[in-house]
Amino acid sequence: MIRSFTLLALFLIASHNINSQEYYNKNIFGFATSNTFTYFDVNDNEFKEKIDKISPKILRFPGGAVGNFYHFDGSAYGMKINEIDSLILGKFPKRARGLISYSKRKKHKKNYIHDFIDLAKYSKSSAVLVANVLTETKEDIVKMIKYILDHDIPVIGVELGSEMSNKSYFDKGYTIDIYIKKVEEISAFIKSNYPEIQTAIVAAPLVKDQKHRHSIWNKKLASLDFYDAIIIHSYAKVVKGKGQYGQMIVEKNEGSKEESFSIYNKRIQSFFNEDYPKEIERYNSIFQNKPIWITEWNLQYSKKTGNTLLQGLFVANFFLELISNDIYKNIKLTTFHNLAGRDFGGSIFQKKDNKTLIQSTFIPIQIVSRFFNSKDLKVKKQVIAKDFYKYEFFNNKTLVYECYVNWSNSAKEVESLNKKCTKVLEYGSLNLYDLNSDINKISFEQTLTKIDEKISISPYSLTLIE
Repeated sequence: MIRSFTLLALFLIASHNINSQEYYNKNIFGFATSNTFTYFDVNDNEFKEKIDKISPKILRFPGGAVGNFYHFDGSAYGMKINEIDSLILGKFPKRARGLISYSKRKKHKKNYIHDFIDLAKYSKSSAVLVANVLTETKEDIVKMIKYILDHDIPVIGVELGSEMSNKSYFDKGYTIDIYIKKVEEISAFIKSNYPEIQTAIVAAPLVKDQKHRHSIWNKKLASLDFYDAIIIHSYAKVVKGKGQYGQMIVEKNEGSKEESFSIYNKRIQSFFNEDYPKEIERYNSIFQNKPIWITEWNLQYSKKTGNTLLQGLFVANFFLELISNDIYKNIKLTTFHNLAGRDFGGSIFQKKDNKTLIQSTFIPIQIVSRFFNSKDLKVKKQVIAKDFYKYEFFNNKTLVYECYVNWSNSAKEVESLNKKCTKVLEYGSLNLYDLNSDINKISFEQTLTKIDEKISISPYSLTLIE
């Protein structure tokens, strides 16, 4: 609800503009489908209604580690346990067995590529495909591409593996030289059959030590030019402890809920304003401004922050930053991880005990989807305060949307440029740690408001003025 509060002088003093991109890329609004088809029936009307409210532009198939062992000609994801055991360590072998067992119990006999096609057709989405560069032949990879194209699904590009620089592969003897030899051949074969389809290589996470295997991995790839883009995965870590592959394994206690979420909030502001821009600039420097695909991103999975308002605001803010900040103009495609699955705090729709749980990211993504479903718009970002952001969307010179993200615990009074009767959408709650559940939903209100003078943006909220 929009409420009236006193204007703070701080906002008048701190306000400044950030240069914006021209027309932002609609391919930013993509979603990974890792394990979606294991747990969800994509032809179920209830599921389709939820997809309608998001309207994705890009869908990623088959998934991350699953994609590295995917076979086009088998049931479900066509994974073979002997391949997995011989090529990867860590948690994935156990997870893969669970996925295979679950698919068998549910009698999923057909390959999930058919479910993916159904979903992509229904949502009118394009595809970005993860190639199994470990055990699949280049011919079979092209067969998969052809099959998707034959069903009238546009293929934007092909990822040459997922997170191949991980220690879980390295400890099994997988090296950058093995990777380059294989993917160079696969990329050339894809290009010979489909010159218009782009290929992207897996960049390693950034480290300071130039002798580290990740630095060597990136340096060797950067010296080559057979690919069109680099792939990175971005999981913002705000909870202290031990993390792995985008998920917290050990989580450190940093005080009460109020204290810890205040700390997490500060880390998110640092991520947006300092840490992530620097990270992207480093990748641009190493790879000579090659286009970037972020095919997995989210707030790092955590029991503390999963399904909270904090995560919901983060996801909305990340989308807004990607399309408004010139620092990110080299990012050409992103897929949020994940659309639907069994993971808590990761997927927008979580399957648990045969129930579909709607996570805190659903409404923010639904609000943000308006910017990607509209005709070409230009966006301008304004930092009103260190924890208060405004994004203006224009069709030519006509203001279409005003969007505010208020990370502070106080209301912020602003003056809208629109003086007409206006639709206002507001998503928020009293606390950043508030969860979204069937019993206690994070507030989402739609109102029609006559904007005469100043309006107030609630604490801890995402607000859209249409």
